[in-house]
Amino acid sequence: MTNRDILLAKLKAEADRDINIRALFAAEPDRLSRFVMREGPLRADFSKQALDKQGLDALLDLAAKCDLEEWRAKLFAGERVNTSEDRAVLHMALRGVGGTAENQKEVAEMRAHMAAYANAVREDGKFKNIVHIGIGGSDLGPRLVADALEAAAEQSLTLRFAENVDGASVNDAIKGLDPAETLAVVVSKSFGTQETKMNGESVRDWLGEFGSKNMIAVTANRDRAENFGIAAENIFDFWDWVGGRYSVWSAVGLSLQIAYGADVFAEFLDGAKAMDLHFRDQPLQENLPVMMALVSVWNRNGLGYGSQAVIPYARRLRKFSAFLQQLEMESNGKSATREGKATGLTCPVIWGDEGTNGQHAFFQWLHQGPSEGRYGGAPVDFVAVLKDHEDRPAHHAALLANCFAQSEALMLGKDEAVVRAENAERADIDALAPQKTFPGNRPSTTLTLDELSPTALGHLIALYEHKVFVQGVIWNVNSFDQWGVELGKVLANTILDEMGAGETGDHDPSTTALMGMV
Repeated sequence: MTNRDILLAKLKAEADRDINIRALFAAEPDRLSRFVMREGPLRADFSKQALDKQGLDALLDLAAKCDLEEWRAKLFAGERVNTSEDRAVLHMALRGVGGTAENQKEVAEMRAHMAAYANAVREDGKFKNIVHIGIGGSDLGPRLVADALEAAAEQSLTLRFAENVDGASVNDAIKGLDPAETLAVVVSKSFGTQETKMNGESVRDWLGEFGSKNMIAVTANRDRAENFGIAAENIFDFWDWVGGRYSVWSAVGLSLQIAYGADVFAEFLDGAKAMDLHFRDQPLQENLPVMMALVSVWNRNGLGYGSQAVIPYARRLRKFSAFLQQLEMESNGKSATREGKATGLTCPVIWGDEGTNGQHAFFQWLHQGPSEGRYGGAPVDFVAVLKDHEDRPAHHAALLANCFAQSEALMLGKDEAVVRAENAERADIDALAPQKTFPGNRPSTTLTLDELSPTALGHLIALYEHKVFVQGVIWNVNSFDQWGVELGKVLANTILDEMGAGETGDHDPSTTALMGMV
């Protein structure tokens, strides 16, 4: 066993005791003040986690012994913390934090280019629509932010997205639009991603005579973009030190700037910058992303939970769970360490949906379902926005009431004795009582935003980015590569070529039979 394995085993032993969350409030009068943290417009309440002071001390000790502070310094200094690809990781530089003078010069030039272009498009008025073409990090981040910005910013152009290779995606994106009034933004780091390339070609064909004028590209591969037919002056760069799932802050967000304005996008960047500085400068015990990560490690490695639910009680954040699936599971869904050795438990499954929809779907399992985790169900991150942006105060009050009630219900539960007292007249009480009993003691964190402003949104996304980094340090995995996505893509290209040629190639019997059906 490595020293890290020993440390995680000690953490598991520390967590192997019965902890009652409700009892912690009685035993720790200052619990709320110690387990609530705030940075700017974002407040995080960890007090409903099955974690006491003793457990938190063990987690902080684990972080220190995993050299978290040293790794954090390397990240912001621009050292090559993406070891398998020998790259620095500097998405924070897109927000004005970290990196070299050369990095900052490149970023400043690109931000000026983006702002000038966005302003020109908005002022010209020729374009009424934007079709953003990308997938993965080139789609999830912009799509999440586009939804969220509608709460507090006015959208000047219609913004649609084409991501899936399914023809329905591109058809839905262009339906009812006029090619003469539509700007297509093709976003691909390599400019070779199958889905983006096919959707780009389909939109280019749909644009017809406007194809060469109404398309721009965001890429790290200028040659491919130019070969596709996009003019050099309409190509916006981003760099190999920006991972796709961390790229919404770059020119990947150009569609957002055009739709909502450069000033709104700058506020979004500034919100993330504030969280960057907090993460960089605050000691571990007062550091919000560190606390988020340590709670997750406690639930995963200590309490044994295999999944984590994220429930935004805000329709404008309905893509947040999907965004985090990529951010967390692509980053830390690894079973090999930086040195190529086997890991222990790493990233849990991330899942969820918007509240209150989930209450009528999977909350049954959250409240009463079994789990491999110590207390059943799965830990939940609730995300709520305190300000009503929809001018429907009654709706908003009901939304928040549901959010707050669910976290309380997960913690408190309902004892069988109470159920029996409430249903004493029932002849079938012995069968019914266990079915209506809620075990409770199920952990959750509640994140609240004062309002869904661009600044608050930047805080929220950067919080989870840094959480992922801290987890990766503790688990000793490289959070910035994604080799696991490659094999299926390679095989898909092979199968596509064979299907086009009427061949089946050398495959297993099941795959061969499936190909023969087409």
